[in-house]
Amino acid sequence: MKKVSVLLAMNTPKAYDYSISDSLDVKLGDFVKVPFRNREIMGIIWDKSLEGIEESKLKEVIEYYPTYKLSNNVINFIKFFSRYNYTFLGRVLKLFIPHSYLIEKNKTLLKYKVNNENTNKITRVCPTGCGGELSLKVSRFGAFVGCTNYPDTKTKARKSVLSLFEVGNKILSSSEIIEKANVSYSVIKKLIEENILIEASAKDLENLTKLITKKLDLNKDQYSAAESIIKSINGNTFERFLIDGVTGSGKTEVYFEAIEKALEENKQSLILLPEISLTETLFDRIRRRFGLEPSMWHSDLSKKKRREIWQNVYNGNSKLIIGARSSLFLPFKNLGLIIIDEEHDHSYKQQEGVIYHARDMAISLASFEKIPVVMVSATPSLETVLNIQEGKYKKLLLPERIGNAVLPVIDFIDMRDEEYVKNQWLSEKLKLEIEETLSRGEQSLIFLNRRGYAPITLCKSCGHRLECPKCDSYLVEHKFNPKLICHQCGFTIKPISSCPECESENSLIAYGPGIERITDEVLIAFPSARIATLSSDNSKDSHKILKDMKKGSIDILIGTQIISKGHHFPLLTCVGVIDADLGMANGDLRAAERTYQLLHQVSGRTGREKRPGKAFLQTYFPTHPVIKSLVEGKKEKFQEAELKTRENNNLPPYGRLASIILSDTNSFKLIEFCNKLKKSIPNSDEVIVLGPVPAPMTKVRGRTRYRFLLKSGKETNIQKYLDFWMNNLKKPSSIRLTVDIDPYYFL
Repeated sequence: MKKVSVLLAMNTPKAYDYSISDSLDVKLGDFVKVPFRNREIMGIIWDKSLEGIEESKLKEVIEYYPTYKLSNNVINFIKFFSRYNYTFLGRVLKLFIPHSYLIEKNKTLLKYKVNNENTNKITRVCPTGCGGELSLKVSRFGAFVGCTNYPDTKTKARKSVLSLFEVGNKILSSSEIIEKANVSYSVIKKLIEENILIEASAKDLENLTKLITKKLDLNKDQYSAAESIIKSINGNTFERFLIDGVTGSGKTEVYFEAIEKALEENKQSLILLPEISLTETLFDRIRRRFGLEPSMWHSDLSKKKRREIWQNVYNGNSKLIIGARSSLFLPFKNLGLIIIDEEHDHSYKQQEGVIYHARDMAISLASFEKIPVVMVSATPSLETVLNIQEGKYKKLLLPERIGNAVLPVIDFIDMRDEEYVKNQWLSEKLKLEIEETLSRGEQSLIFLNRRGYAPITLCKSCGHRLECPKCDSYLVEHKFNPKLICHQCGFTIKPISSCPECESENSLIAYGPGIERITDEVLIAFPSARIATLSSDNSKDSHKILKDMKKGSIDILIGTQIISKGHHFPLLTCVGVIDADLGMANGDLRAAERTYQLLHQVSGRTGREKRPGKAFLQTYFPTHPVIKSLVEGKKEKFQEAELKTRENNNLPPYGRLASIILSDTNSFKLIEFCNKLKKSIPNSDEVIVLGPVPAPMTKVRGRTRYRFLLKSGKETNIQKYLDFWMNNLKKPSSIRLTVDIDPYYFL
């Protein structure tokens, strides 16, 4: 036996010693399973042991997996990630090995295709009761099951299955069919028995992996941008690019050219997206462009599908991966390119568990792998803008929309001039614009970044507001699915009619608008229009709603920020923003930047083809710099003004911040510990420590929260200061302490 050091995928700051057979040639990064207390934990062979424990007292490694290991580049990235984000090494490793089942042996999955040659009748009675028989029909779109009496009649489940084979990839496993078509296996089994679906051959599967590209006609700006990235791929160099283009300028087509080059070099490409809702749209575009199905990595995957994708990425079989933050931690075999779409989006900031910014960590991973990373945005973050000015990033500018499309006209509607009408939130001017848009057979989009029906429910008798019992937040009324919900912790109650404070009957009124309330108003104002609503509350229907919007089956779409980016609606020519001032006065240092980006993105959904578009911002502050910059189309002027304000106050990106958030169910114990922590603050000329103070949202999920804020210069090693402060800190076990480097949220 010999001694090895093992880093465990759990909340631990260091590696532990174990013994393993001397005959095994274990190396740094190899996967093992070891006993830890009363559990079996996955881990990897780590650096040499620093412990002085005798080998005879060590526990033995339970299992060694010679097939799997993490590369030296990834191990160095884990060390950097841990240091930068001030979190334990084991917690970072847990991101890479979140579940032990990922390395279990996968069963060989049979893949199926449609048997287009089978035109024989199927002896099956049509379920409609028409007396006909079902038979296989073949069209230019592929095969489908039809009735002999009514050729266009298709059973719903079968139609759903066979429609999957009409476009792009025509080879799918049964699990993929079940997931995508939402049918039971019995439907698939019957299609196999009737020889409509047949097993794909080895040659079919080989052809499936061949790159079939559909060349795009790029303009000179797109071509120049693509060539810069391709040159970096060819040179195997770490470079940071920003594709800075107006909405509709063809930014996606540019990075598609780079992906094509990476695929030709047999390298893997990762596309990071801020929202899972965007994956389906991009998935379809990739399928049409390359003729292959990318792997989609997100939290809703089944255990079986998650294992399949994880192993395919490790083996290099998955060449193109789309995903949100967690896809950054997949075990890539030969990563050649990272794309960060909508790089400015604050959804890239992970707020719970291990806190990190996926954009920044993706750039760090690219530096270790020595590959290019491409950021994409029409409204780049101020951090990225400054990095370009300092020459750290290369800017690839796309100043014009592709084809004949022109940028939309953005105007404001001064709500101070509007006559107040109870329970109406759309201005008369916006209604008139929507009416004219409908008369032209075009589409409108109404945007309000607030879910539910109303943000506050209060009693008109005593003024009591319905609050969450666990959080310092109001319960939000939802009417489409009748509930009162806390958007912080998810606490839910059924709608009530009497006030819980004064017990007055029927005294509760909804105050303020959410998108459900706007939908009610739109239904009354435009009764003959085809109207749909989209938010995270009905995100399961998002693919169908977005598809209907693209093909013109919806006249007016109402939604939250889920519809603000990445979508192309050919007939959309009118955008109306309700409460454009929302979010600009919350005390967040990035409030103005975030609001500008959001309103710019949603305005950019309109007029993306030949028809000119307009966007209207309903506001009570038309002279606010955000509104003025949007209306005047002066993005660079807004960015420079914001940067100047940040520089004058030594705030990011010119300075650095770190938050310490402490919480406990016992507020007295928490305050006592915070005061103790304050007394031990190290003296420094480089770091200012503010606090402790109650967090703006003091109670969340039943826990009282206090905050410290650290502020320093850009070059200060704020992590080293935290080490000095937190070293040998004895914290009560009930208190949770979280460190957030480069915080984006201050609630």
